[in-house]
Amino acid sequence: MSVLTDNFILRHRLIIAWVLCIAIAVGLGYLFQGKATMFKGIAEASETIISVPSATEIVKIHVMPGQEIHAGDTIVELNRPDLTLRMNELNRELDAIEGRSNLNKAEIDQKVAEIKADLATRSSTLRFEINKMETEYQKNKEIASKLKSLSAAGGKSDGNDAMAMRIKSMKEELALLQKNANEQIGLLRGSRNLQKSSGKNEAETLKKELEELAKQQEELIQIAKEDWVVGDVNVRDGEKVSSFTPIVTLTHKSPTLVRGYINEQVYQHMNLGKNVVVNSLGGTGAGVEGEVVGLSSRIVPFPERMWKMPEMPVYGREVTIKIPENNPFLLGEMVTISENQLQSLFDEQ
Repeated sequence: MSVLTDNFILRHRLIIAWVLCIAIAVGLGYLFQGKATMFKGIAEASETIISVPSATEIVKIHVMPGQEIHAGDTIVELNRPDLTLRMNELNRELDAIEGRSNLNKAEIDQKVAEIKADLATRSSTLRFEINKMETEYQKNKEIASKLKSLSAAGGKSDGNDAMAMRIKSMKEELALLQKNANEQIGLLRGSRNLQKSSGKNEAETLKKELEELAKQQEELIQIAKEDWVVGDVNVRDGEKVSSFTPIVTLTHKSPTLVRGYINEQVYQHMNLGKNVVVNSLGGTGAGVEGEVVGLSSRIVPFPERMWKMPEMPVYGREVTIKIPENNPFLLGEMVTISENQLQSLFDEQ
């Protein structure tokens, strides 16, 4: 009877223990449901590739694979024959525009001078004739005033006779001559200003293109803007390469990002901007805080070194995590990424 009682109590306690375990598991599952508490990744460094958008000739490579370079160091010297040819063409066009502008200005100035000279000659002739006729007209009036038989007619003489009409007509001709000359000069000068403005706009367009090409020419000597480690050198001195061909690959000395891989069933709560902790795979040393800066939009295969069994690929979502440059990881080192659970709880609230 005692044995039966003890067995019953033991079974009862086991049942209670199982119920408690299940309750705890359910509670933990509810608390952290859908969360990726830990996953693996590979420490990598950001890379930059030197290339140009046109066919290029390699003049000289100044670096070699594995070399550490610093800001200000020359990496490679390039040459673009098409760039030099186009810049020479633009300079010739600018010279031609300036030459045309100077020529047009000289031609217009010459025409203006001819008009002024013709005006001066014709005006001088007309003024001479007008003065001559006015003098003769005045003498005739004086003679007529002395003759008694013409005294009445002379008194009425007010310039309406034939000579007076001729003088008036010549003065009007002189005024019209000056007006026409001024209009012609105005048109010529306006044409010069229009041509000057058109040539100026054309020259400004060419100068802008020339400035852009000059910038591209400066970039033919590639200078390091920060510290790098040379990864690959894909060309040789004197070689000609096509557009966008990778010439030199540069990478940072220490990892700057982690490429993590998370199971496709538990990535729902891994969002951009989320803070995570990155540790070495062995778990030694303090963790490094990182930030999720990229999430793949499709399912991708894990790297082979992360497969649990050979020839059995694992699939999931790729997560890019930015980490500080000052970190203890090695390039290519496998690491673990875990969520900041305290932050996750705040996010849930």
